[in-house]
Amino acid sequence: MTPVLLRVSTGPPPRAAVVQPDVEVATTCAALPGVVVLAVRGEVDSCTSPLLRDRLLDHVRPTCRQLVVDLTAVTFLAAAGLTVLVAVREAATAAGVRLFLVADTPAVLRPLMITGLDGVFDVCPDIEHVRLRLGAVAEQVLGGSRDDPGVLPMPRAEPSTPCLA
Repeated sequence: MTPVLLRVSTGPPPRAAVVQPDVEVATTCAALPGVVVLAVRGEVDSCTSPLLRDRLLDHVRPTCRQLVVDLTAVTFLAAAGLTVLVAVREAATAAGVRLFLVADTPAVLRPLMITGLDGVFDVCPDIEHVRLRLGAVAEQVLGGSRDDPGVLPMPRAEPSTPCLA
C-alpha cells in the first residue's frame, strides 16, 4: 500500500464568490400623472429583500403622492419580501403616500392571500386597474372628472399588521 500525501495550503482561504441578488427594481413610465411606478423582477427572499426595501423606501416621500409597485415579474415572494412590503406600506402611510401593488401571478398572490395581506394592500391585476381606481376615487372624492387637480385622500387607517419574519 502506497501512502497518499495531501497538499495542505497554509495561505489565506480563497475568496468566496459574491452572489448578486436576483431581483431588479426599475422605475417605469406609466403615463399616470403624479404616480411613480416601480417594476420589480426576480426572486424576493431574505437575500434580496434588503435591496428591495431600500429601493422602495427611496420613493416614499411626500412629493410622491401615489406609489405603484409592479410585482407581475416576481417569480418568488418569501416572507422576507412580505415583511418589506408591510414596512413600505407603513412608511407610505406615515408620509401620506398611497401605495398600490400590481400582481397577477400565483407566486405573489398566494403569499398575500395566505397571510391576509391581500385585504391590507390595494392590489390590482395591472396598471390599467390602478388608473381606473385612481380615477374612481378622484371622481368620488372631488366630485368632478378624472382630470380635476387635487390630492387623493389616504385610505382609511387599518389596524397595524404584525411584522412577518
